[in-house]
Amino acid sequence: MRVKIDLLIHNGNIITMDGQQGTVEALAVSNGRIIAMGTNSELKELSKNADQVIDMGKYTILPGFIDTHAHLVGLGHRLLHLDLGEASSAEEAMRLLVEHMKDKIPGQLVTGYNWDESNWTEPRYLTKEDLDPVTPKNPVILIRVCGHLVSVNSLILKQLSLDFDNPGVDQHSETGEPTGVLRDIEIDIRKLSGEEKDLSHPIIEACRYANRVGITSAHENLYHRQLPFVAEYIKLSQKRRLTVRVYANLETKLLDQLAGLGLPSGLGDDYFRLGGLKVFIDGSLGAQTAAVSKPYADNPDSRGLLLLTEADYEFLLETANKLGLQVSTHAIGDRGIDLVLRIHEKISKADEVKKLRHNIIHAELLTPPLIERVKQLDMLVLQQPNFVHRWGLPGGMYDMRLGPERAQQLNNFRRILDAGIKVAFGSDCMPMDPMYGIYSATTHPNTAIRITIEEAIRLYTVDAAYASFEENIKGSLAVGKLADFIVLSNNPLQVKPEDLKNVKILETYVGGQRVFSSL
Repeated sequence: MRVKIDLLIHNGNIITMDGQQGTVEALAVSNGRIIAMGTNSELKELSKNADQVIDMGKYTILPGFIDTHAHLVGLGHRLLHLDLGEASSAEEAMRLLVEHMKDKIPGQLVTGYNWDESNWTEPRYLTKEDLDPVTPKNPVILIRVCGHLVSVNSLILKQLSLDFDNPGVDQHSETGEPTGVLRDIEIDIRKLSGEEKDLSHPIIEACRYANRVGITSAHENLYHRQLPFVAEYIKLSQKRRLTVRVYANLETKLLDQLAGLGLPSGLGDDYFRLGGLKVFIDGSLGAQTAAVSKPYADNPDSRGLLLLTEADYEFLLETANKLGLQVSTHAIGDRGIDLVLRIHEKISKADEVKKLRHNIIHAELLTPPLIERVKQLDMLVLQQPNFVHRWGLPGGMYDMRLGPERAQQLNNFRRILDAGIKVAFGSDCMPMDPMYGIYSATTHPNTAIRITIEEAIRLYTVDAAYASFEENIKGSLAVGKLADFIVLSNNPLQVKPEDLKNVKILETYVGGQRVFSSL
């Protein structure tokens, strides 16, 4: 009996990222998986029984990219609301806000995303003094690109019950009044707005965007207030409406629910799986809330914030270990990373860390002594190469926050890989674009950051699949694995790193189904 072939690709330059397979010309797909690979002649006979045959015209094919740190729901919101990412000044941000508000009725919540003052000629945070004059009748929340700092107007401040002693509430030095700048303070935008009866809309929008940049899988990070989206993801998965395979990490405030249900990491299907526990130890460098050991260069009174006590983190980790839950800990500053490692060193066995694949997300200020401790624990590191080009160039935000000398220690991919630590790449949606990340990691002026193009691709594919226990079904192209792959305009292994920005994603396939095409 002949096997039905859904898709046969031939005449391609298929870089499998599989050590045994190497590069092939053709592959065949049946029921969403690869069932054959080889030369054009070897698979020619299968074309007679194929529903669809595509001549790739020598285009290069890679495994689909896996983003190990995403916020798909948040990205969907950003795509559906005001995006301030292109603003070059506070004044331009206000102009875009005013334009956006023309069709808003009085009292309607207005949300904006993605502003980044580090790109402005006058790098300062937005305050209520900026917002109030142009938003007298509408509550407004503008979320900084990092997500760890928001600017709100006076109408929002009146709606929130804020403790002014909270270090995350910025206050005017003379009057003591809140400035409208809030750092790492939770705001339930959905509750304030009463929006989103259709929860699928932001998910589908974000998946479409991800497909355009070659992403076929993503580690989603859901806050406790986003718990309803878990059911929505499951519904979309069952209906096969997801075009990105999702591995969902849940915030620590959902630990009681996870413990009560006894659900381990990895439960689910090929389109939606339960990930692990997402823990926040500190904030971000942009918001000056990453926990660093020495004060910020541009704010000598601050060493950032630790968002959990050692005792609280120890309890979370012990509980997760008992439940068989992977722990993904957000830690950016060296002081925050040190806390994470000390608790793991205290209560975790190395084989337990390896079995559950506990990891540190970001790990930006990973100094040489910390690198050695990560290696001893056999812990994964999930990093964001897009950060280094966005904020790590000379004179950029990293230099402003930490000073040029200390900034040289940030995101040292080369040194971390050479230490034998397993690394996987993601974006944190800043921006979500693996090719931009690969370009960033291979062209940076700091040679301690640069890695090879092949290494960078591997960290978005093979090693990214390992981070979610899925290396046996994705991350490389091999018989039996999911048929998730992308078509590129050029072979990235044959261009100079500086030319990577000219390599385009032409098509994206998930389970052998084309979910994006620019051809």
